[in-house]
Amino acid sequence: MVFKKLLAGIDGGDILDVGCGPGQFTEILVGSLKSFDSLTGVDVDEGSLSEAREKFPGDAFRFLEASSRDLPFGKESFDLVAISKTLHHLENPEATLAEMKRVLRFGGYFLINEMHCDQLTDAQESHMLYHHLRSEIDNTLGISHNHTFHREDLIRFGNNLELSERVILEFSPDAGRAKDPDNIAEFSRKMDKWMQEIKEHSERMRFMGRVESLKTRFCEYGLSRTPQIIILGKK
Repeated sequence: MVFKKLLAGIDGGDILDVGCGPGQFTEILVGSLKSFDSLTGVDVDEGSLSEAREKFPGDAFRFLEASSRDLPFGKESFDLVAISKTLHHLENPEATLAEMKRVLRFGGYFLINEMHCDQLTDAQESHMLYHHLRSEIDNTLGISHNHTFHREDLIRFGNNLELSERVILEFSPDAGRAKDPDNIAEFSRKMDKWMQEIKEHSERMRFMGRVESLKTRFCEYGLSRTPQIIILGKK
């Protein structure tokens, strides 16, 4: 796995996982790093944080409800800060990245993992359109959720952080599953769930038409997640 190869030689020390959700990237971090002392996850969704607490019990873990633009930690509190597939949910990604750098110790590691929308296969474009539909539903409901970034946007974010010893990697998470019926069915079920969530909303019928169009596209072209870019460097 790409993260294991990248992180296997790193002692994580005290880690901050920003936008941790239910702990999906937390699991990758603790399973990939050589070692770590503690991991703190922050998110604005208490339901996701509750899932993370159940998944990662013990004194080495804590999960806090907090805004990524105003992290409740002092300067240089962590040895490694990470954000995975969260930047596109933020109204001001640069403000979050600046806050993460503030709480990172000098010489500590800064890790960004985010998907981008450049040079997509037909199956990856299916996922991009799926993600854009979700973002439009969220924005209709007043929830910040941006479209997929371009690669150059993510490189610019990394450049602005002025990290040393920077490594940039790209990978396609599940290209081999593009035409897998179970994979297609899973994403179709998620869209059906979205429609249940907005069943009383005035825009539901418009979004329902998009859902049906995407289901047809999934069957024709398949679906696999868009490429992801990893930026790793030191403060």
